[in-house]
Amino acid sequence: MTIVYFVIAVLALAGAVALLWLDRQRSSAVRHRRAVWGDQHEFKFRETDTKLRKVFHRATMNVPERVAVQDVAYGQFGGAEAVVFDLAETATVVAVRRSAPSPVVIDLRHEDVLAPAEEDVELLGAMGPRVMFSNNLDVARRVCDRRMVALANNAPPFIEVLWNEGNWVLGSMPQTAEDDQLDIGLEVVRRFADLLRVLPPLVDPQDAPDPRDPHGPTRAELADEKTESMRDKQRRARIAAEDSRARDAVAAGDADVAAAPPQRGGDDAAPPAWTPETAPGRRMQPMPVRRPGPAPRPYDMPPGPPPATDRPNRHHKS
Repeated sequence: MTIVYFVIAVLALAGAVALLWLDRQRSSAVRHRRAVWGDQHEFKFRETDTKLRKVFHRATMNVPERVAVQDVAYGQFGGAEAVVFDLAETATVVAVRRSAPSPVVIDLRHEDVLAPAEEDVELLGAMGPRVMFSNNLDVARRVCDRRMVALANNAPPFIEVLWNEGNWVLGSMPQTAEDDQLDIGLEVVRRFADLLRVLPPLVDPQDAPDPRDPHGPTRAELADEKTESMRDKQRRARIAAEDSRARDAVAAGDADVAAAPPQRGGDDAAPPAWTPETAPGRRMQPMPVRRPGPAPRPYDMPPGPPPATDRPNRHHKS
């Protein structure tokens, strides 16, 4: 009986070894096909990449941390950066980089796929065999034009989810190594990225411009502080410190210190009194002053009789 058990154990061990060998051969073949497909598109191949799990979190990427990213091919497709990778035993994901991120999220998925787990998106409606979700329904309605409806109807069913996240637009399908499905997935995701160009870009909040310099940079760390402004700021700081010391002295009962005028130096020193010697520029000579003399006398008539005149007085009666 012991011999029978021993034979059964040996056969089980041999079967386990054979299964491990077949699984490794299958995995090697899949990775080899992904690398060959990447060579056809001038993509580079990498077996694993841990950084992608930190970049993508929505839709199909919302999986436990133990699900690894593997068989990564990355390069340029249609003038944009693209990445194709597998979530271990879960899905194949295709990502194409956008020109600018947007705060609006568009999630377009097949009607047979479960609704997104994110709580910040709401149902907009159905477009053919697909359903759209978004965190901004007003913007999403403007995105749903004829081209978006055509994409929703013509995209193959194996592309289950299309969504945007940060700087990227992604699409997911069941895990596959078929070259045709990868090519179609890249093209569909690129078209979806083109349709999402109308989304409003993400703009960092900025402060109001300085009213004294409305054309200058709005961020304080980008603006050079003016020299006069710096001097005024330092002067105000010194004056505030001296006033604070005076108030403290008054509160402590030191009347002499409180009554003494503040001794300010540097830019706050009181200017000297104006005198002709200290006046800036060319010295001015004093104007000559006429000394006072005897008061002028009134005009005196010469002595003697009045001068005779030959003209008769017409107004005098003779």
